[in-house]
Amino acid sequence: MKRKKFVKISPFTLVLLVIAIVITITSYREAGHAETDLLYVIPLKGNISGGMADFIKRALAEAEQRQAEAIILELKTLGGFADSMTEIGDAISDAKIPVDVFIEGRAISAGAYIALSGNRIVVSPDAVLGASQPLVADGTPAPEKTIAAFRKMFRAVAEARAQKRGVDLNPLLAEAMVDPAVEVEGVVAKGELLVLTAQEALTHHYADLMADNLNEAILKLGYDRLTVVTVQQTPVESLVRFLTDPVISPLLLIIGFTALIVEVFTAGFGAAGVIGVLSLFLFFGARIFSGLAGLEVIFLFFLGVVLLALEAFFLPGFGFAGILGLIAMAGSIILSYASSGQGIASLAIALAWSVFLVSLILQYLKRSSFWDRLVLKKAAVKQEGYSAVPNYEQYIGQVGVVVHPLRPAGVIETAAGERLDVVSEGAYVQAGKRVKVIAVEGRRILVRVEE
Repeated sequence: MKRKKFVKISPFTLVLLVIAIVITITSYREAGHAETDLLYVIPLKGNISGGMADFIKRALAEAEQRQAEAIILELKTLGGFADSMTEIGDAISDAKIPVDVFIEGRAISAGAYIALSGNRIVVSPDAVLGASQPLVADGTPAPEKTIAAFRKMFRAVAEARAQKRGVDLNPLLAEAMVDPAVEVEGVVAKGELLVLTAQEALTHHYADLMADNLNEAILKLGYDRLTVVTVQQTPVESLVRFLTDPVISPLLLIIGFTALIVEVFTAGFGAAGVIGVLSLFLFFGARIFSGLAGLEVIFLFFLGVVLLALEAFFLPGFGFAGILGLIAMAGSIILSYASSGQGIASLAIALAWSVFLVSLILQYLKRSSFWDRLVLKKAAVKQEGYSAVPNYEQYIGQVGVVVHPLRPAGVIETAAGERLDVVSEGAYVQAGKRVKVIAVEGRRILVRVEE
């Protein structure tokens, strides 16, 4: 019976094995004794959008994963999208680690709701809190139904703060931040939106502490012994936040629509087409990354493009397919927003500005030499000798001999030896018969048997 031979392992390989085992054990030990006395500082500055909401949720998840002892949200904003506001507020309320808030200067509009969702609130001396009336895209106040819903939302978050902090506060003040019809005697008159200064927020228990800066806020909150970890947005998160900004999103649509419409009026596929496609790609891509839209939105948009292409190249006129294509494209844009109102408003703004810009661009191009390179201005008219088909009128009256029988189409040969495809008046004409050209209709040469 043959004995099995074992492969010999070289000393060098054994050394590598030992090193790998040591590194593995050391790494697991380090992970087990990882630093947990951490204070996570999450900056929330600028417009509140879908990209910002994703960043806040990612930062909170990271803090929980690393078992941080405390979290401070550094807040400085003039507001933003309502859906992103509620998303951030819910994430703060549901966080396993209490989230304290340091208001650096201002927590206006949606910022006030986010601040009230936190645990303890620290304000800088120049901080203001409130002015949270919901607005539609054109800057006018939202419908009464929306305002009523926001009033209840702000009241609920204020009541939750009172219960959580054990303080006596008037939740009507939170409603007054949303609705100017709410009057609180001695604080805000009817017809005015409530904005609390730092001292007023402390007086009415809408804030707990005052600090000149973040370092002082950390000290007053009792977190000075902790190691500070400041979370920064990744380049992708920063880009998505920028592209989902309430101003930038409609701008991408305007650029995309304008460029594609200009591309339709120019020859070939050039810079305008590339800019249009890229703008729409950034618009939809950012909204998908931020969670505002799903892949079905992209599918719906390109379905609209396909239907329009079918209408343009394969179906005559502009009918059912074209209308469906426009509806699909418009629907994809509206569905990429959190509410249909925001989507319709952005689409209307984009279309209005696109039509204006296209008109302006075409007027400019027609006056420039660049337009001559894009559009053929000279008409190929018949009077100047241009013709879309060969000219056979010189054969009228000529006589020829049938070479191939006319059934009723066939071939004749003229006296000059030229062969022509002709059509008889309807009767069969056998080969060898003499025929005469009596009419020419485009490419059709009509002949008659000569008696």
